[in-house]
Amino acid sequence: MATHITIRPPDGDRYDLAIDGSHFAEPASVEVTETLDTAHLWALPGLADAHAHLTMTSTRDIAGISEEQMATNLPKMAWAHVDRGVLLILDKGANTDLSLTALDHDADLRPEVEVAGAIIHPQGGYMPGFGVEVEPDDLVEYVRTSASTRGGWVKIVADWPRKGVGPVSNYTVDQLSEAVDVVHRAGARVAVHTMAFAASDAVAAGVDSIEHGPFLTPDDLGALAARGGAWVPTVVNMLDVLDMLGPDSSGGQLFARGLATMRENLPIAEELGVTVLAGTDMAVPHGEVSIEAARLHEYGLTARAAVRAASTNAYEYTGHTKTLAPGCVADVVFFDENPYEDVAVLQHPRIIVRRGTVIRSS
Repeated sequence: MATHITIRPPDGDRYDLAIDGSHFAEPASVEVTETLDTAHLWALPGLADAHAHLTMTSTRDIAGISEEQMATNLPKMAWAHVDRGVLLILDKGANTDLSLTALDHDADLRPEVEVAGAIIHPQGGYMPGFGVEVEPDDLVEYVRTSASTRGGWVKIVADWPRKGVGPVSNYTVDQLSEAVDVVHRAGARVAVHTMAFAASDAVAAGVDSIEHGPFLTPDDLGALAARGGAWVPTVVNMLDVLDMLGPDSSGGQLFARGLATMRENLPIAEELGVTVLAGTDMAVPHGEVSIEAARLHEYGLTARAAVRAASTNAYEYTGHTKTLAPGCVADVVFFDENPYEDVAVLQHPRIIVRRGTVIRSS
């Protein structure tokens, strides 16, 4: 028994599909017994958050969180994403490798996931006591022998403010480059946190994804585009941190300059063909990547590019290609209006289908 649906892509013509178990099928090839009325709706293969932390609920958890609480949070936060139509998560690291257990959870009860383990940084180079401390001279050996690549990603902090000094690079270009080479040989990718001036070093080192990156240069963006690298600006998180620091603090002034640079760089990134991905970090509740899509549009992406940043770009970049076609996993999210014409539409999914099951229909 199968369910008939109509697919209307934001930039294409309507066509018919059937949901047969957990996959799509040609309606004529299965016994259709019911219809889900979607002919008046617009369809995307799901939203995607490219910078989440499923073991945590908010920024305050960075100050200290137990393994027990992380284990409790993870399935709840994963489901919160599904319930909002977010069907792919790139979890960019945690305090420990416990984040990798997301891969073991029932696929019907979570999004597709790729995960980094414990976040890597030197002493004094990130939140005290968070992640794993690896000194610069030990980075390559640690990545080779101890960093897990099981979830597809390794996360490294490239710069961090030091008291009385300001932002300092944690690792040299050569150290990052060697670490990237090791991770690539293991079949995984490297994401690098940079909120200051190590972005160019990270790009030169060949990292796969720049997280935050307010001070990327146009040359950096060109290099990322040329090799198919990704940029996850997390504008909503940058604004949240600015609010916490205060606009008159030295950190606040740095973030304000960074946000102004982002506003200049996002249209350039779109023009150059950089893979821009929407990520929320911990600035908004889990599942609300639509808010970041709106911020990306506000900061210079076209509506179409902002929607793709929060959906199809991530699927294509990771290889979790979600095609609304026969034989593919039946994941689809429907909206009342065309999101390419109004990004805010993403905040109100009408129908969510995950692996053939209707999660929400309102």
